[in-house]
Amino acid sequence: MKTRGTLRKVLRMVETLSPGFLALMTFTKILASGQPFVAIYYGSVILDMLAKRAPLEEIMATVAWMAGLSALLVLLRWGLEMPLVVKKSVIAQKVDQMMCDKSCEMDYELLLSSDTLDMRQRAWDGVSNSGDLGNFCELLASAIENLCSIVYSAALLFPLLAPGANAGQGGLAGLLGKWYSGVFLLAAMALSLWLGSAANRRSARIQQDVFEDSVRNNRHMEYFMSFSYDYSQGKNIRIYNMADMILESIRKNNGVMENICRKMIRRTRKVKWINSAAALLLQSCSYLYVGLKAIWGMISIGSTMRYISAYQKLSQSLGHIFDMFIQLDVKSRYLVYFYNYLEIPNRRYEGTIPVEKRDDNRYEFEFRDVSFRYPDSDREALSHISEKFTMGARMAVVGPNGSGKSTFIKLLCRLYEPTEGEILLNGVNIQYYDFREYVKLFSVVFQDFQIFAFSIAENVAASREYEERKVVECIEKAGLSIRRRGPETGHRQGPVQGRPLGRLRRAHRRAGSDGGIRDIQPL
Repeated sequence: MKTRGTLRKVLRMVETLSPGFLALMTFTKILASGQPFVAIYYGSVILDMLAKRAPLEEIMATVAWMAGLSALLVLLRWGLEMPLVVKKSVIAQKVDQMMCDKSCEMDYELLLSSDTLDMRQRAWDGVSNSGDLGNFCELLASAIENLCSIVYSAALLFPLLAPGANAGQGGLAGLLGKWYSGVFLLAAMALSLWLGSAANRRSARIQQDVFEDSVRNNRHMEYFMSFSYDYSQGKNIRIYNMADMILESIRKNNGVMENICRKMIRRTRKVKWINSAAALLLQSCSYLYVGLKAIWGMISIGSTMRYISAYQKLSQSLGHIFDMFIQLDVKSRYLVYFYNYLEIPNRRYEGTIPVEKRDDNRYEFEFRDVSFRYPDSDREALSHISEKFTMGARMAVVGPNGSGKSTFIKLLCRLYEPTEGEILLNGVNIQYYDFREYVKLFSVVFQDFQIFAFSIAENVAASREYEERKVVECIEKAGLSIRRRGPETGHRQGPVQGRPLGRLRRAHRRAGSDGGIRDIQPL
């Protein structure tokens, strides 16, 4: 994907996520670009006034204008940057939400694929570290700031190219008095920019290489570090003394990252001197050109300071523009990982046939010569399984660990699709049924079940929206009805049936609990 294509996607996405962010940030950068030129221009005027011994009132008036304009620009910039911080934070949170939405919507089979995990790590590293959307847009706005700075600098430098008093003389003084003498200065600037651009491109390639080398290691590190704050694993780690093994894995990953960083430093150090040499060349040429003009009386003392400062701002802005194009290209590559992850297509056929509604609740399932192999595996988890069973019947699938019992259930629930064969419901391939209707036939409790950090009612309903009556009925049917003890005997009284959740919570609190169905959070 080209930088231009990524740029268009970023602009559309940012404007959708936070309308007005780009316009506000651009206006802020335009104001910011003018602030240093107020000091450059008025500072040179004040210096000339001092050299000419101008009246104190005129000098103080000029100082007041400089201070007032500078303060106004600073206050405006501060005032505009505060909402920008908020908007930038909103964009970052919405980008995280997009990552979460994609992970939740993705086919289960794809989600656990090694290739998908690597893509997700690249996408996450890209948008959170190297290719953050807010920083990407700020880089664009900074390009506008530097373009404005170039215009301001050129306006201040234009009088420097005007023919001087020594234009008719021979030698170096006469040459400097010609309008085309500035060509030498521009040539020095072009050489400096070329050297700096080459160094920045080389540095960008090094950063990209480091990013690619770190993807798999970052994923491993994230996995091992998760044990330090995942209390569900704390029991096993302590009982089986696994801390040393985990810490050793973390140290090993740290060692890999340390070697990667050392390699990057060694490679980067070789290109650092190019930037330093380019800056030294440009600074020396500008001082020499402007200084000689000042010595031969072609420009005033204040103008000397103004031209040197404006020339430095011009060279810096041009250098930043070149560097920004390189950084935009690099960040675009990082953002490509993000967009590639979001654009991973689901393979599961969602189906269109509605599930037959039967009053007798009789549904017959059939595994017809079903085989299955997990992604990235060359061993079959199930091989040519054929079986029929009817919903409502009690049956058990028995076998040792790794024999495919859980895989059998995952295929039945369409978390995976068979590698060979087909699964039928009432004689129809289950792939043809509407997926959301089909999965409503099942209520599965896997061996690695998860109680989510929601209220009891939300866990029961598996939704933020629920009917209180149905939640209570489900709790009763599961044998988990809330009972309260008598005040004296301590015996259990009858179940709280048919009460609104408000009463249920009050009864539960009287029994010594801190809350009710909505309020209790699972440990």
